[in-house]
Amino acid sequence: MRNQIEAIVQTLIGSPSFAYGTQTELNTIGDDAAFPCVFMYPLQPIEVSPQVNGSVDNTFTIYLEFLYKTDFGQYTADNETYVTQALQLANEFIVKASRYREGEGRYFRIRAGSKARCLPVYNKFDVNTSGIGLTITLSTMYFDVFQ
Repeated sequence: MRNQIEAIVQTLIGSPSFAYGTQTELNTIGDDAAFPCVFMYPLQPIEVSPQVNGSVDNTFTIYLEFLYKTDFGQYTADNETYVTQALQLANEFIVKASRYREGEGRYFRIRAGSKARCLPVYNKFDVNTSGIGLTITLSTMYFDVFQ
């Protein structure tokens, strides 16, 4: 899953870098990251749904932060530009995730009408970043049939 998310991030406008890890790990990685950067946290609970045809569908909830490096001492209002830019990246990510192909077909299914949540992030990490935190649920289109 992490590899597919990173592949999608690499196609975003502005070529943001990508980092994966826990909050503490990302704080350390962020010190040397190129910005803008998309930070992916470990997967949240995975919903596993057995199907009648012998397959199992997997639904993942992921949390990503689309962050820009900001200056220390800036007020929240000074960082609104970064939040707006990060929101555009998050929107682009959602569209590209729904179209991402691996092999013969799409990899993820994002149901129309499903809600993704974006929350502004201000002055985060030691390196000082601001942007958007995105929580979204993705269903994989590929499954294994067990006999």
